Amino acid sequence: MIRPAIALPTCLLVLATACGTDFAPKESAPTGEPAAPLGQVLDLDVSLPNLSIGTAPIRGADFEMRLDIEAGGERRHDARYTAGRARLAMGSADVEDLSDGRTTVTISDSVWTTGRIGPLRIENTVFEVLLDGAPADGGWSVSGRSRESQTTLDGTFRGWRRHRFLVATTDFFSSGRIVEVALVKETEIRVSEALESVSTDPILRRTADAVFAVNRLSFDDLQRLDPDRGFRTAWQTGIGVGANPHDVVLVSSDKAYATRYEPPFNDLAVVNPHNGAVLSSIVLEELAENRDRTPRADRAVFVEGSVFVGLQDVDRTFTRFAEGKLAVIDIDRDEIAGVIRLGGKNPGEIRVVRAEDGRAKLWVALGGIFPGLQQQELSGGVVVVDPVNRAVERMVLDDDDAGGNVAGLAVASPGLGYVIVSDSGFRNRVLAFDPERSEVLRVVWESADFIPEIEIDGHGILAVPDRSFLDPRLCLYRVPVDPASLETPIGCASLALPAVSFEPLD
Repeated sequence: MIRPAIALPTCLLVLATACGTDFAPKESAPTGEPAAPLGQVLDLDVSLPNLSIGTAPIRGADFEMRLDIEAGGERRHDARYTAGRARLAMGSADVEDLSDGRTTVTISDSVWTTGRIGPLRIENTVFEVLLDGAPADGGWSVSGRSRESQTTLDGTFRGWRRHRFLVATTDFFSSGRIVEVALVKETEIRVSEALESVSTDPILRRTADAVFAVNRLSFDDLQRLDPDRGFRTAWQTGIGVGANPHDVVLVSSDKAYATRYEPPFNDLAVVNPHNGAVLSSIVLEELAENRDRTPRADRAVFVEGSVFVGLQDVDRTFTRFAEGKLAVIDIDRDEIAGVIRLGGKNPGEIRVVRAEDGRAKLWVALGGIFPGLQQQELSGGVVVVDPVNRAVERMVLDDDDAGGNVAGLAVASPGLGYVIVSDSGFRNRVLAFDPERSEVLRVVWESADFIPEIEIDGHGILAVPDRSFLDPRLCLYRVPVDPASLETPIGCASLALPAVSFEPLD
């Protein structure tokens, strides 16, 4: 079930279609094995201009390579590689891998080197490659020297880290699928379809180096996805019939928390991230002020040693809203350590934003009351919270100035934010805003279709979903360095089903 911050017609659609049956993956059974931590993917162009190919030698070969770098290790990482076809002076040829497809990569601020890649074979020429270069652009690109290990013939290489978005798509009736949308070499958009089955009402969460699907009301389970197996299910387990989980946050290798939105749970479940077992719970009812004492725990983040949980504080009928709050959780004691009153209603998205000096702030979207069971009420916006002093610092965007309820939030930098705004006529817009001056800068996207969320990856790619049933897409933009400049459209990925949730993996 979509949380009450969504306009009523969409809620009714979801209630009518997505909440009727239990869900279990059909395409791959859970393995019960631990999921690998999330790594990164690089696309490489390797040139060996002096390599001799064939008996009547053709000089020179260029080929592409995908490098999957695993997360373990501080400087030295294990990696898997896949070579593409080679471009030769007289055409092209397959690059055959004669090894186990594994190597190592050593990464620091100024060094980027690989172990031996290969042996590889092009026609009857067998060779190995070493790459030695330097990272640039904050680690999002790399370039340097390629070298054939036996002959020491030199060449060059360039590499680009992929921008990857994992997307949950659904028809809201019988089918939910995970796909990946990737921006390759900063120019080409690729879609990997049907990686895994999920419910028809999922949200995706990347938390630390783990990736989860949270299957909501009537499905009531967590599904941990394994990046090393193409995001297939590692395990899936229910966390309480009717619990309607809304979020999950990993705080250590052995502990996660999941918000349980519906009564009689009204709590934060303490979960074993290795198998999904509920170990205990932190009851949140004492913090609720509505007549039914239902805290409605929604989003959660882990920062500065504590977990902060957004409490929407809405009664059972979704007609009485108390002031929104953040519950502060002591992760060592698994207990409430405080509460932060937010000065508005219906908290949704919570983003962690770090200043240049490294200090973290929480930016919280307050949705107010969406039109539906009640008249629209603009009693929210975007507020900044100091997680150390546990207090609201300021409001950086008032929903009156935004022209509607704030239904989603993404932050590019302390000087540029984006919100989803829904007006009284259910018209939805993505707005860029200036947090310093608390004013709207421009409309980035506008649609009569519901916009479930927006996301920005770690290198300034903004993703906006087009939920049209006739032509569902995920559209990518490059965020400007200067907040006064316009976003640069990159292109849109066509999807088989509309996107309901997505997460940047990089």
